[in-house]
Order: sequence, then structure tokens, then C-alpha cells
Amino acid sequence: MTYDDIDRWCQGPCMQGARRRARDYDAAITAYRAAYDQWLAGALDEIPTMPEAPRLGIAVLGDPVYCQACTYGVKAKLSRLDGMACIYAREADGMRGASSEARVSGSSERASLSPTVEDLDELDGWLRDWRAVYLGADSISRQGGLTDSLTLGCAWLVARLERIMARPSIAADFGQEVNAWHARLARFDAADVVVHRKPLRCPSCAGLTLEWREGEDKVTCRMRDCGRILLVTEYDALVEEAVKPVRRPARSETMITL
Repeated sequence: MTYDDIDRWCQGPCMQGARRRARDYDAAITAYRAAYDQWLAGALDEIPTMPEAPRLGIAVLGDPVYCQACTYGVKAKLSRLDGMACIYAREADGMRGASSEARVSGSSERASLSPTVEDLDELDGWLRDWRAVYLGADSISRQGGLTDSLTLGCAWLVARLERIMARPSIAADFGQEVNAWHARLARFDAADVVVHRKPLRCPSCAGLTLEWREGEDKVTCRMRDCGRILLVTEYDALVEEAVKPVRRPARSETMITL
């Protein structure tokens, strides 16, 4: 791969490594040339070693900014933001949703009661801002409640994503920001949740149907007719009880007196 078409490389994740190696090589060449000039001037005793050119592989060109695969990746992540936001809102209970930031003394602004709502409000504002950019408007007001606005914003942008990514003036920024929001809410992506089957039987239905989802504090029976829920601490207590050695009666206790 040469640097002749570097401006045409895909701006998505597929070429991030190649762009990073190309930048590092350019920086190394600049440093080498400066050191070589110093050697020619007699400031260095040994001639500097020219850095080895990196292997960049086959160039993936943008179409026009992102390649088709990276464009699809952005669309997939954008389409999941709505569901991730819903899971985020569901998981934030009264304790985890409480703000740890106290109101500044003398301030008339109330302390936030829910950082979760603040995050989702920020996401909604971001969605509405991009709708405004696409339409060339100054701003887009919220329609309906927060969750309705999130659903509308995600669906609206997903439906127009190919046209957004076809605009060189906004495609790179939009793609990077979608990836950033997805990374920010990644722990609430149901598609990436890892489910572990637990070895103990359910204490209610006696089935081998207990499972634990990474990030949750509960173990659930997946049987529809049961649905038993145990806290992780309760399940751990059952495990300790199950592995506790069984006390065998002493020999004197089993002797029969004739």
C-alpha cells in the first residue's frame, strides 16, 4: 500500500490501524531527517538509521467517506441506541440513579435527581442536533416525551443514514459520534450480553434452568412457568451449602449394642 491515495482511505474503523501506522511512520521519517541533518553538520557521531516502512496491507477506500462495511456498522450501532437507552433507563433504580453531585451553595439550580435522565436527555439532544444538521435547520424541538423522542430520533436517522454518509462534509463526524455513543452505552447492548448457565438446580422447579447475565446482580430461572429470581449472593450461599462436606456419623454412633 502506498500513501498516494491516503485521502481516499475509508475513515471508518477498518483503516484505523493503517492510518495510525502511516502517521507513526511519517513522524519517524521527520525525526530521521532532522537527525540526518544534524549528522551532516557534525552534531552527531553516528549516522541515524532510517525507519522501516510499515506494512499497511490492502487499502480500503471510502465510498465516498466510509466503505460499505463500515457504513453498515454505523447503521447497526445507531439502530441499537434506542434499545440500549431503554435498558439503561430500566436498570437505573432509585439508588443507582441518584446524583452524587450536591448543589453548589448559593446556586439557584437544582441538583439533578437522575444522572440517567441527564445522559438520555443528552442523547436525545444529540439526535435532534443531527436531524437539524441534515435538514439545514437551526434546531429541532422535542416531540413527545423523552423516550418517544429517542425512538423517533434513532429511527429518523437510521432511515437516512446512507444519505448522511454520502455527504463528505458530515459523514466522518457523524460516524465517529455514533461509534462513541455506542461505546458509551455498550454495557446496555442486549446483543452483547453474555449469559452463563448455572450448575445448580432451581430451588423452585428443580430444573437445570438457572442463568446469570453478565452485569446483573441476580440469577434467574428461564422456565416460563417458574421464573424464580435469586440474588447473586443468595445463589452463592446455595453453592456453599451444596459443596459443604456431608458429616458422616462416627463409628461409635453406628455400633449396635448386642
